[in-house]
Amino acid sequence: MALASVFFCIAGCLVKGGSYIGAYKLAFFRFIIGLGLITTAAMSGRVKLVFNNKKLLFLRGLTGGTAVFITLLCITKLGLGKGMVLINSYPIFASIISAVFLKERLRLLDIWAILTAMVGIYFIAYEKQQGFSLLVFGGYELLAVLGAVIAGIAVTLIRKLHDTDDSLAIYFSQCAVGIWLVIMPAFSSEGAIGFKGVFILLGIGASVTIGQLLMTEGFKYVPVKTGSLLLMLETVLCYVAGVAIFGEPLTAPCLLGTVLVIGACAVVLVRRKLDH
Repeated sequence: MALASVFFCIAGCLVKGGSYIGAYKLAFFRFIIGLGLITTAAMSGRVKLVFNNKKLLFLRGLTGGTAVFITLLCITKLGLGKGMVLINSYPIFASIISAVFLKERLRLLDIWAILTAMVGIYFIAYEKQQGFSLLVFGGYELLAVLGAVIAGIAVTLIRKLHDTDDSLAIYFSQCAVGIWLVIMPAFSSEGAIGFKGVFILLGIGASVTIGQLLMTEGFKYVPVKTGSLLLMLETVLCYVAGVAIFGEPLTAPCLLGTVLVIGACAVVLVRRKLDH
């Protein structure tokens, strides 16, 4: 799950670098490359694609595909840091949804860790150049929160689908359904991709596919609340990448937020290890 965060961070950096391509085209090529890689592996006989719970797979594809597009749009409109911070608030919703529908127990320590991690993410976002407030939301900020809710539903569906389907089938469903969500606006939108854009799109497709497969496989072994907290490392990595690659400022609140997020993840991991 932690390694998945690294690949998602790489993809986020590439999305920011390729913002000029447009969110629809970025989403379309992300889905088509992931679909192509899995299909090629299946046709070569290296893997076997079997779809069992078709209804849940479709719902996973619909929610996951929608959340992916909203994420890409918010990164291009709000920036890598702020966009990822808002989208990555989904563990709150995922934990609540999984507690209701999957009967996963939320212990006091889990609640404390989630709240602590969210406070850390707030500190990371607060010092962005345009400012940040949980009480003031623009249109894209609200869209990002909606994307977080949808992403929370998607990861809960992943957890449930592991009872019947494997990781490749689950990720394949996201790519297959996601393509149909964006194909029309992707081809009707203006803007040239260019030679540089080709490499950006290939990089996004490859890094996201690896990250999604790692994440999907990880949810087979850890509860939604644990996996979601580990994936919150992506937020920290994106902020660090913003400082190192895009020249964003490194502030004391950012450092405090980083400690809180990583500390919360470590607490949950230690608690899970002791339980086993």
